[in-house]
Order: sequence, then C-alpha cells, then structure tokens
Amino acid sequence: MILNKLQEKAVFEIKGNTLVTASPGSGKTRTLVARAMYKLEDLPKFKTIALITYTNAAADEISSRLINQNNVFIGTIHRFCLEFILRPYGWIYKWYKPRIISYEEKEVFFENNLDIELEKNFGQNKFDEIDKIKKDIEGNLDMSVDWNHEISIIEVARRYSEYQESIKVIDFNEILFRSHKIISENEFILKSLASTFYEILVDEFQDTNLFQYEILKKTHNNGTCTFFMVGDKRQQIFSFAGAIENSFGKAKVDFSAEPVELDKAYRSSAKIVSTYTKLFDEHPVIDNSSSENNELDLPVKFIQTKKANYEEIVKEVMEHLVDKCKVELKEISILSTSWYSAFNVSTILRNEYNIVGLGALPHKYISNNSTFSLLKSLAGYYHDQNSRALRKVKRNIELHYLENDLSFSDKASYYKTNELISYTLENDIEKPITQGLEDFSRLFDKLFGIRHSTFTEIIELIKDGEKSIWNIGQYMQTLSGLNGITNNTIHKVKGLEYDIVILNEMNEHKIPHQKYLGKDGNDYVYEDLTEEGIEEGRKLFYVAVSRAKKYLIILHNYYPSMFIDIIN
Repeated sequence: MILNKLQEKAVFEIKGNTLVTASPGSGKTRTLVARAMYKLEDLPKFKTIALITYTNAAADEISSRLINQNNVFIGTIHRFCLEFILRPYGWIYKWYKPRIISYEEKEVFFENNLDIELEKNFGQNKFDEIDKIKKDIEGNLDMSVDWNHEISIIEVARRYSEYQESIKVIDFNEILFRSHKIISENEFILKSLASTFYEILVDEFQDTNLFQYEILKKTHNNGTCTFFMVGDKRQQIFSFAGAIENSFGKAKVDFSAEPVELDKAYRSSAKIVSTYTKLFDEHPVIDNSSSENNELDLPVKFIQTKKANYEEIVKEVMEHLVDKCKVELKEISILSTSWYSAFNVSTILRNEYNIVGLGALPHKYISNNSTFSLLKSLAGYYHDQNSRALRKVKRNIELHYLENDLSFSDKASYYKTNELISYTLENDIEKPITQGLEDFSRLFDKLFGIRHSTFTEIIELIKDGEKSIWNIGQYMQTLSGLNGITNNTIHKVKGLEYDIVILNEMNEHKIPHQKYLGKDGNDYVYEDLTEEGIEEGRKLFYVAVSRAKKYLIILHNYYPSMFIDIIN
C-alpha cells in the first residue's frame, strides 16, 4: 500500500495516540486501513484491535480493504458496545439478553397509542421522530432535541419506555446509555475492556457523540490501549444526531494525541478543490495530486432556473450527460438537502434510468436494521459475485446474530451463509415482488429461528400500483445499489465520491436551512438565520461539493444560497 510522507508518519512513526485530520479525498480510509495492518503485524498475544465506524456501510468498505481480519473488530459504536460491554455484562443490572426493537414492535406501539401523532408536520416520519427520544449522560430525558408535536416528549418517552420494558427490547440510543453506565459504575469491567485492545481506531471522529467519546476516554484512562482517530471538523454534518462540538480539540487534550493534518488530495480536479476550499477562510492549502481531467464542457457550472422546473432541468442535464456525453450512470450523483426534493427527482427519472437511493425502490422508508442490511448485501452479491461482496454478506450475518441476540457455531454460520447465497442465486427473478419477499421472509425465519417483520414492513410500504409492476429480480437489482444514478440527500453520501455531481435546489432557506413558519400576507416567513445555522449549512455544502471528482453542476433559483457567491 503506497502512502505519502504524512500518511507514513501517521501510520508508522507515531507510536501513541494519533489525531489525523483528513480533508476530502486525502486518503483517510487508506491511512486508517494501513495503520490497522501495521498494528496487526506485531499484535501481542491475547490482544485485538477495533475499527469503529459511523455506519455499517463504512464498516463494509473498510472490511473489504483489510486483508487480514484475524483479531479485528470492525463495526459501529452500537455493535462495539453490544459485543464487548452490554451482552457480556448486562446481567449485573438484570439486563438479560437485550434485543433491538423491530419495526413491527414499533408499529404495535403506535397502534396502542393512537393519540401519539408524530407525522402532522410536513416531511416528518413517526419512526424518525420516536428515535429522537434518548437519555442524556446522567440518565435523564434529553430535552434538547427538536420536538414539534402537540403531545409532550416527556409523555411519549414515558409510554415508549414502559412499552419497551414490557416486551424486553431496547433501541439504539439505549445501547449507548446502558454501556456507558456499565463501565462507569464497574471499574473491573472498564479495566477488562481497556486490556482487551491493543489499539482502537475511530473513523469519522468529527461525528462522535458524547456517549461514544466518554466510553473511549474512560477506556483510554484505564489501560495501555492506543487510539488512532481520523476525521475532518469541516465535515461535521451530524450535529443534529448528537455529534459533540470541538471533538478534535477535546481529544488532543484528553488523549494527549499527536495531530497530523493530511495535505494532499487525490479525488477531485484542481477546479473543484479550489471551489470547496473557498468556503472556509482558514482552510489549509491543499496539494492536489489528483489525476482527474475535466473532459466535459466546464468543471463547475451554475444553472439558474424557476422553482417549478427543477425536475425537468435535471432531466435535461441527464439527457446531455448520458445520451450526448456517454457518461456511465454509476458515475453520476444527484444530491439534495432533503428527502422530499430527492424523491421528486426520482419520480421524473426512474422511468428512463436506473436509480439508486431515495425514490429508487417502490417504497420509501425502511427502518435501519440488520435484516434489511443482510438482504441488501445478498442483492449486492447476486449482481457482483466477488470475494468483497461475500465478505459483506458474512459481516451482515454476524451483525444479524448480534442485533437479535442469536448464537450459532462456525459450522452453522457456514451453512446459513451457503443457504442464503444459494437461494439468492437460484431464485426465480420473474417472481412478483410480493411473493419474492414472502419467500425470503420464510427462508430467514427458518434459518435464524426468529420472525423477520422487516419483510412485512417492506410489503406494506409498497404502493398498490407498484406491486404489479415490480418482480423480485428488479427489486434486488435496484436494492444492490449497482450500475445506477445515485439520487440522495447530501447526508446519505458522506464519504462517497462520483465523477459528476449535480447539486439540486441550492437555494436560500434550503442551505443553510431555515424552517418555514407560514405566510404573512403574500410573504413567506422563515425562522431567523443564526451563526450556528450558517456554519452547519457551510459544512453541508462543503461535503456536497467535495463529492465531485471531475464535474460539478449546481442548480439554484433566483434566490441562490449565500454560499454560491462565495464559490462563484
């Protein structure tokens, strides 16, 4: 693995805690994987290393690059806590075998509490809203979340907590609270955890929340384990999800970490690098080492359009790129600030192009769980049968065990993997989508010995008009996320890159975001814009622009985002 001098310094020369700041396209993942490989070379007996990622998708990506995966944990902070803290030691508080709440169980909660209406406001989803309920570090209800409902968050939290306790399940927020409580009140567990790891590597460190930070800090203070933390403070776009402020400044002090700032970029053309670095006055100088050439008309293009014409303009741009310039669909990404805007784009394009992301599937929302992740990995293997895709399937089976408190021998796991893959490859792709999903549901139920309500969720969410159009083969192709135009929100493509990026509706009030409050006569009224809101919008725009490798197209109306003037 070829590294530049600063990457080599971070990987090989710094023996203790390391804090790597990585600008877009500067080889963050390469550096992280290289460090893990280096640490594995002299791994002491009875020690292991951990790579903690922000998403399961990121864990899959890192796993696909790491050849030696012996004595390595790769996964999210929730999986880390389940495997090393909550599952082994929850018995101390009589938290026996906690299972993650399912979609069906959440539906039952809402059916039993019809007065809890969490979808009255535009764009809200009751599952997203209920997931806002969480505890603070002291165990009290977190009242800082954005809650705009007639029924109080206190009342909903009380009922939701009692319901979860009655059916013996927990949600992802509770995983972190319980894990932090266990290590905070039981020193012997904390010392055991600290002695287990040789090094803990943390990806996307800027998005670390308070629970994760405290768990890592306490582990550091009670052992000899080193920490390798990688991220970019300018790409902190998950503050709404609890990401703490100034995580790099805190870690530099609390972990006595040596900072390294990667200054070479390999992803984007010089014009695009110049564009996104303008967004921050004190952005470090980037040594652009990209080999990208701008083969199309212009590297950065601004298109002003009427509000009602966005989807049609996107369609015209796509026709130009695909039909005239012969660009491959998988190299194009259309990014919006909201799922609603992204979904509108899909309704225009999906009849002519294969779409990946929001609006691509015949249903909207699927709760984040291991069943859907496993089905998606099987779809990926079906359409691209290689060792990387196979490792992804195996990882998702392991995650499915953990999330559902299941335990199987290596032999049984091998059998289940083969059964799932064989069925997927031999499945009749012409089968109607409903029948195909029902068959998958029966197979999952049989192999794992539990009921998989996610398939019921999918079927219920498919529109009646779509059920007669889709077959299971089309669904698996779209679900795989391969060979299609990526159409999604900016938040969803964090860490990804594309030859061509189209930024949709980069308008005033959209970015930075200002909540719509209603009309005053003929005027539309929005909440006041704060300095904090401006900075959040700046970071989001920075992430969006820096996804592009060769070509960037920005669509806006007569009232463009304030950031357009900065980069134009």
